[in-house]
Amino acid sequence: MRVEATEVRRVPLAGPGAWKRADFTGPADWTYTLPPAVVDELECALRAIRERGKTLASLEAADFPLPSFERDAAWLRQELKTGRGFVVIRGLPVERATDEEATLLYWGLGAYLGATLPQNVRGDRVYSVRDEGYNIQRDYGTVGVRFSKTTEGLHFHTDSAPAMMGNTPDVVGVLALRTAKSGGESKLVSALTLHNILLEERPGYLARLYQGYHFDRRAELRPGEPPTLFAPVFTYNGSLAMRYFRYYIPKGHEQAGAPLGTADLEPLNYLESVSNREELQVCFSMERGEIQLVSNTRVLHSRTAFEDYAEPDRRRHLVRLWLRLHS
Repeated sequence: MRVEATEVRRVPLAGPGAWKRADFTGPADWTYTLPPAVVDELECALRAIRERGKTLASLEAADFPLPSFERDAAWLRQELKTGRGFVVIRGLPVERATDEEATLLYWGLGAYLGATLPQNVRGDRVYSVRDEGYNIQRDYGTVGVRFSKTTEGLHFHTDSAPAMMGNTPDVVGVLALRTAKSGGESKLVSALTLHNILLEERPGYLARLYQGYHFDRRAELRPGEPPTLFAPVFTYNGSLAMRYFRYYIPKGHEQAGAPLGTADLEPLNYLESVSNREELQVCFSMERGEIQLVSNTRVLHSRTAFEDYAEPDRRRHLVRLWLRLHS
């Protein structure tokens, strides 16, 4: 399984997607609040879904007619495609909703923006991000073991680096059903800004990142699929796209029997160090009912480690959605 390389983009990338922390005054710059008319339409759709006895598995985008959202949805799609590349949505009516109902509302709002993609070999439409007691160092390589099932902090990454189910989402969404006792903050960094810095500071490293690496896919495979994907970190076909999860690259090269040398590792190490520059990052905490949407090729996301509550019904629980945006 392979993603073809492209020519290296050797001109700095401009526009609102090439941001740093100082370009924002605060959360209001990236927050969108659902208007009352859209909230009414969501609640009306939920009532109809209850009456028909539909579940998440049987939902269709047509179950969520949101005419009042049409104009704002088009704006949000463009913001994710060509703007800053991320948004936090507030106002989902979850105050009196069960977790299942909140997830239905979230799915319906997401489906209005784009086609929802399956997230595992079972074809699940949403994916629960919560601690299940795994330890990556101990349990890695076991089917289903991912960082998202631990309390560990995550390095900056994009989702579906191994092209799960043959799909790489345009947008990764997470709905906060419950937050941690402490920690678990969201952190974002612009892929365009990382590219510009590498072009300026280490152009030779940038060229290597365009050539490709093996990404480990063992977290979940369909029968007969190869255990690695060979893909560039950066590609440029009229716009920049980034595919990255540092932890999976050495593991992938071990699986492929292709040891990484100094010339392979130094560009990865430098990229990792640049992404960890605090002046490049946007950091924030999410509250119950908030939705974070992130461009999966233009913005890298991560989270800090967290401490959870002892009570099972209070523990941190996010619901992930993968979207292929409508044109």
